[in-house]
Amino acid sequence: MTLPRCTRALAALFAFGLAVAACGDDETGLAPAIVEDVSADAADDAGTAASEPSETDEAEPETAEEQDDGSADLGQVTIGEAANCAADLPPVERGTYAPSGDFSYAISIAVNSLNPHDDQTPATFAYYSWIYEGLVRQDAGGHVVPWLAQCWETNDDGSEVTFYLHEGITFHDGTPFDADAVVANVEFVKTAGPPQVIPPVAGQLGIVDSVESIDEHTVRFNLAAPGEILLLSGLIRNSGLMVSPASLGDAAASPVGTGPYAWASSNPDFTQNDLVAYADYWRPGLVGLETVRLEAAIDQVARLDSFNAGQYDVAVVRLNDLDLLTTGGTSRNSTVRIGFVVADWTGEEVPQLAKREVRCAMAQALNRQGIQAQLNDPDAVNNQFATGPSDYAWIDDLDVPEFDIEAAEARFAATGEEGFTFTNGHLPAGFWPVLSSAWGTALAELGITMQNEALDPPTGGEMFGRLAQGVHPVQIIPFNEPNALMSLVARTGTAAFNPSKVSPEGVVELVAAARGKNFADGEADVAAAWKIMLEECIFIVNNTLTTVVAYQDNIGGVHHTQGLPIHFWPHGVTKG
Repeated sequence: MTLPRCTRALAALFAFGLAVAACGDDETGLAPAIVEDVSADAADDAGTAASEPSETDEAEPETAEEQDDGSADLGQVTIGEAANCAADLPPVERGTYAPSGDFSYAISIAVNSLNPHDDQTPATFAYYSWIYEGLVRQDAGGHVVPWLAQCWETNDDGSEVTFYLHEGITFHDGTPFDADAVVANVEFVKTAGPPQVIPPVAGQLGIVDSVESIDEHTVRFNLAAPGEILLLSGLIRNSGLMVSPASLGDAAASPVGTGPYAWASSNPDFTQNDLVAYADYWRPGLVGLETVRLEAAIDQVARLDSFNAGQYDVAVVRLNDLDLLTTGGTSRNSTVRIGFVVADWTGEEVPQLAKREVRCAMAQALNRQGIQAQLNDPDAVNNQFATGPSDYAWIDDLDVPEFDIEAAEARFAATGEEGFTFTNGHLPAGFWPVLSSAWGTALAELGITMQNEALDPPTGGEMFGRLAQGVHPVQIIPFNEPNALMSLVARTGTAAFNPSKVSPEGVVELVAAARGKNFADGEADVAAAWKIMLEECIFIVNNTLTTVVAYQDNIGGVHHTQGLPIHFWPHGVTKG
């Protein structure tokens, strides 16, 4: 028997093992054997979320006061209201095609190309999501909902997930979007390899054993182990963005997707990218703009000044620059965690880093409160993946060093080690150099020299590429996986983001145990594995990132998204 997706959000559902929600006959609509404790507030929030937002909902501007305060759980992926595949589906609200105006967006990060598979940084969705779409996406509340797919079903044992596709969708080159296109994309992502597909992107679909076309608009994912949420966690990211089969392997030169805007041109380094409205978009009412220019404006001062002067319609801004805005409104939300990974914790390049007390003395020199106060975001201080006691895998008894420079000096002196030097690679703009410089200054008090290097090119792909290769013994990064277990999977054992290919005793076993359990049963294992990595001072988390975009008064439909991507969806954005 196949189990349809329920029409209520399961705020506590997560599975690397068996996690299947069934629509039962009781008042909750959930199978009694697997019902989790969902609060009334969460249920109410979910019940008001449409499976496919209307053009009206997406086009209305949202004030800063109306934004989510970021207090919702960020350590898990939740399933939003999905259409029930076993019942009649509501018609798609297509709307009327009436784009208007030329639009410009100043982005704080550059991109390697417009190939969505050669980068896995959430911020680069600021480029990709205008052109590409996936079977599922995250809504404004961070819930996973259907998009190119009408709905999905999971079989009894959680080993098969079947997606039912919308009909009548085409890629920008006229190629039909159908089950064969999905199969081509998934197989390409899993097998192509660098440079077209970087390992972390391929790893997002690691749970997929095979994918098959059932008929023109039905595609089945056969999983290597039960894990619907693991599949969804991958599909909301780069690996799930659908590229025209004709462009697979050549998406950098020919970026063709199904999105509301089609690529027109880019300059050689992709710092300026021009798009045009796609007249045959499957939901024409969501195409609000005639042309779009996506520009990498790395210099934060110049970016802010240009926005205030009206040169950009939307721009990424820093929290501590909000008082300098002279026009428009803002949208903000809490997203990923920022911190440092001691990639060389085994001491192969820097022997001193093999000592836990050395690493923990360094961690004790990190002044989280002072740094975040400087960045005008003091409430974002955080020392673990979970953001609060109600978040998944929260660690109550976490024992990690808090800032105390004198204690840090004494702790390092007690190791008997002399001062040493290592490098850290960081993005050149925004908070990255601020945080890196502040910690480097504090480490100098211990006699440790951290040489901070600005990444060139200044892209997420370069950042994660260096991390995977262990270029820097210590590196500042975003922990940007949608949930705590995926972050562990990516950075422990033999994973792509663990250049040492080994982890402290017990971590690999805990991660493996969590993957074989449902959400609730695996939580203790996830928390225990994080506790080891944090208390060994290999993961040194500093804060939860708050991202902000500013928009001019005549721009509507900018709704900041919690989770991934860490900006807004372009669908329904308008210019008056």
